[in-house]
Amino acid sequence: MKYIYFIRHAKAQKENYEQDLQRELSSNGKDDLKTMIYRIKDLNFNAQSIISSPAKRSIKTAQKFCKCFSLKEKDITIEKSFYEGDVDCILNFIKELKESRVVLIMHNPFLQELCEYLAHIELESFPTSAILCMRFDIQDFKELKEHSGEVVFFDYPKSSDHI
Repeated sequence: MKYIYFIRHAKAQKENYEQDLQRELSSNGKDDLKTMIYRIKDLNFNAQSIISSPAKRSIKTAQKFCKCFSLKEKDITIEKSFYEGDVDCILNFIKELKESRVVLIMHNPFLQELCEYLAHIELESFPTSAILCMRFDIQDFKELKEHSGEVVFFDYPKSSDHI
């Protein structure tokens, strides 16, 4: 069994940045992260690795989630395709993963497209700070294919159905 925790970065500041990659988390984004960390910390979902987009807002989000997944900040892996790639590129990256439980932190629209491809779902949106956990009944991520995932939970800061 394999698990992926898909997380969209927390809300970023909109102003004062020349480059999108350098945008910091907004105060609302930091509050939303606290909410989501509080909601999932008792679930005991341990992960073996956390992989983030190179965008500052994604890395900061990854750092905040490290403790929830029993990981160290120094072990965050940065993956450029999570920012500048496409769904096929990201799928190829995932298929090379060796761990059984991974956390992927990235951006829309990749995130929503990827989740809809991997599980037979239609998402109205994939809000900032949202977490979608998916389970795959496979031995190796190389076996990933369309609609092979099962959603374990999907939660986001303004959700009325908390995990």
